[in-house]
Amino acid sequence: MAAGHLPARIRTSGETGGGSPAPEFAVTHVTDRMGRVLLLLAEDSPVDRALRPVAADGDAVAQLTVADRQPVTGSPWRGRVTMSGWATRLTGLAAHRAAMDFAEVNPIGELLDIGRGSVLYRLDLAEIEWVTPGYDAEDTGPDGLRRTDVDVDAFLDAEPDPFAPEEQKLLNDLADHHEDLLAELCAQARETAVPGASNARALRLDRYGLTLGVEVAGEERWIRAGFRHPIGDLKELAEVFHLLACCRCRPESHQHTH
Repeated sequence: MAAGHLPARIRTSGETGGGSPAPEFAVTHVTDRMGRVLLLLAEDSPVDRALRPVAADGDAVAQLTVADRQPVTGSPWRGRVTMSGWATRLTGLAAHRAAMDFAEVNPIGELLDIGRGSVLYRLDLAEIEWVTPGYDAEDTGPDGLRRTDVDVDAFLDAEPDPFAPEEQKLLNDLADHHEDLLAELCAQARETAVPGASNARALRLDRYGLTLGVEVAGEERWIRAGFRHPIGDLKELAEVFHLLACCRCRPESHQHTH
């Protein structure tokens, strides 16, 4: 979610003159290949003016929040992540290098205006909180959500999922052109984990597997079809889908109900 393909909003730890919390601003961001969170802003915009005091004060903190977007109707929501840390405004060679790192993730035209109308900030992370639906887990809060503290070093070492930017497009392609694959997965679910399953549809896709919604007694249930190993690119994904669609031997299922 934090890679940069979803909208983000940022706020500072300060207050307005009336004692209200500081306002939130929409911001364009990426997490580069080294795990650094970079923010691209219009120079002298409201969000730039809000972050300048944070960059000048070593104790002031900014919070960047990224919320998941459900790619298809009724798909599981992966929650939101809030990253807190210190914002540093980049200039000179540091800004130029950061712009190139930003472009590797999201090559937008505003990067050409760094120093001439656009500015870059780096958010040095101190804390990361991931909030997800509880789905009746023991540690679910009164609001129905689970809160998990993410280790900053683990975040820096992580790699973004290769299918996240195109997830909606890939799911739509499965629905429009791969009824054979969905029918096969539904048949496997019916014979193993979910008797009576019918009308499978693809709800989420990541490097580790495919989440399906199947109809059971008039209600939709989610099941997980896990891949045997993490998938690295579209070519490998196509090969896996081809094998699944052609499967007739019904190997031991890697599906798990939710």
